Amino acid sequence: MIIDDIRMIHAYEKLLPGLQEGLEAIQRNGADAPVGRYEFPGGWYMIQEGDTKPYLEGTYEAHRERIDVQILLEGSEELFWSDLASLNTVSSYDPETDKERLDGPKEHGILISAGMFYAAFPWDGHQAVSHIARQHHYRKIVMKLPVQKAEEEIR
Repeated sequence: MIIDDIRMIHAYEKLLPGLQEGLEAIQRNGADAPVGRYEFPGGWYMIQEGDTKPYLEGTYEAHRERIDVQILLEGSEELFWSDLASLNTVSSYDPETDKERLDGPKEHGILISAGMFYAAFPWDGHQAVSHIARQHHYRKIVMKLPVQKAEEEIR
């Protein structure tokens, strides 16, 4: 898991192949584009907006084919992280959605505010769009980048 200020996102390009193409697509379309899905070579991103849910109501998710890069544009959310080894499958992996749902202890949480981003890799169980005490409103970009390409770059 990577968590950082958006000003530092380019420092992670080797770990996040396709990131530059995604950022260029966001620049072309504008971060104020309507909620929806936008394609770029090698991936896509979604603009999402809504209100967080109590963290005890949610589950972790993990992906095998894509790396999640989430950029908070407005508001905030509380993000929970756990290593996959400490989680139990609630809903088996679905290759069509590239998602597995998991449950387990929620010990590692952090407030992600506008101007921050995070990247969740296949070994990261993550639960986003949550809150502990007070509901938050958010607007964010969720970018999906290919995993295989990233593994090749790291080697």
